[in-house]
Amino acid sequence: MTKPVSRAHVRGSFSRLILSVLLLAALCTPPPGAASERSEILFTEGLAALRQGDLVTARARLESAARADPADATTRYWLGIACARAGDDQGAVAAFDEALAIDPSYSEAILSRGNARARLGERDAARRDWSRAAEIAVGTPVEREARRQMDVPRARGGKARDWDASIGLGVEYDTNVFLFPNQGDVPIGAGGVPFRPGDHRSDTRFLYDVNAGYRFVDDDTWTLGTRHHLLAATQLRTEDLSFIDYSPSLYVNYKADPVTVGIQYTFTLFGEGGALFLLRHALEPSVTLREGSSAWTRVWYRYTNDDYRYRTTRNIDQDGQRHAVGADQYVLLFDKRGYARAGLAFERDLTQGTEYDGSFFTLGVEMLAPLPGDVFLRVQGDQRWGDFDNLSVFSRPNTLFFFTGPVALPISTGERKRETLTDASATLSRDFGDHWTVATRYTYFVNQSTVDAFDYNRSIYSLFASYRF
Repeated sequence: MTKPVSRAHVRGSFSRLILSVLLLAALCTPPPGAASERSEILFTEGLAALRQGDLVTARARLESAARADPADATTRYWLGIACARAGDDQGAVAAFDEALAIDPSYSEAILSRGNARARLGERDAARRDWSRAAEIAVGTPVEREARRQMDVPRARGGKARDWDASIGLGVEYDTNVFLFPNQGDVPIGAGGVPFRPGDHRSDTRFLYDVNAGYRFVDDDTWTLGTRHHLLAATQLRTEDLSFIDYSPSLYVNYKADPVTVGIQYTFTLFGEGGALFLLRHALEPSVTLREGSSAWTRVWYRYTNDDYRYRTTRNIDQDGQRHAVGADQYVLLFDKRGYARAGLAFERDLTQGTEYDGSFFTLGVEMLAPLPGDVFLRVQGDQRWGDFDNLSVFSRPNTLFFFTGPVALPISTGERKRETLTDASATLSRDFGDHWTVATRYTYFVNQSTVDAFDYNRSIYSLFASYRF
């Protein structure tokens, strides 16, 4: 006869089973503190090897310490440092990611991850890390370093590259290509034929852009470099003009913080319709004063000499010299991801042609602001006032021409030209990956002139894509 099993007997058997399991677990588990002690030993050994420059041993010890203590963010941070010093920025980013998964506010790990991402060419991600580190570590050396990094372009190898280059392709729709909109009041040209250029309004052009620079010297005191910019355009209609603009420059800057003194020489070769049109030399010295970490003022002077190869009469010959002075105030905004600029300039044009020589004053503003979705908005506007020295050949009544053999001698009648030119533009741009940028822009011009032939409104719609190397 089977003896009945009581509830007390069942509870007793179950209790003995639990005790057996706990005893077995105790026999198989290290004593309390053993895992943390092993992690501390491995971490100390790894840190010592790192300080001695033994990166192989340092990484091995720190990796073992991280496995021994899955909740230790500090070990993973120093593992990332060891990977970065060994040149493994991918491994460094992975280690910093693990540290931040444990402690999302670990500002040193965020800063260091930004540095590693910058060396990998992930500039946008690096900038987000630096901005985040600066927000978290306000008033600390981490914030100062993060903001300094946002001011210094970084590349693979941990220092600024000596070169940069980009190529671009764009399309524009221009409502006033030739910039001579009024075909009515125009002077009489050679042979008594009115000077009436072809109708170049409302046309589409294709743009091709190459921009590259190289820095021969770039240290804390001196910067010496060159930049080459090539812009070409072809009009959609075959009867319209195409052009090519090549502008190489050479510049040198001397930095004695907070002042930077620089000078730049630019040579421009401009061709139009398949022929050489313009040679230009420009020399521009400047002084920049840095005001703290987020603002600076730049004062500049520019001398320009133009040599036009398309010469007609003296009235529209653009050969000459120009002198300009100006000042610009810059302020960094939006965690240094954007900026604002306000500037003014005065120019004196000594060109002998009646349509060019005069005095001009310009006020300008500009702002770059980040928008959601990694989109940037750039708005810019300028107001320019021009007061010309001579009577305009395009003013009423028209200029009269007297011919002596092949030479046309004009007698100008009418009034001096005075103009107010307003232009404004808005650009939306977005980076795709580390190399591609796509931008769309709208630009509007309105020119108010005392000479009817130069009154115009102009709109340009642009779409542009560029690839950075």
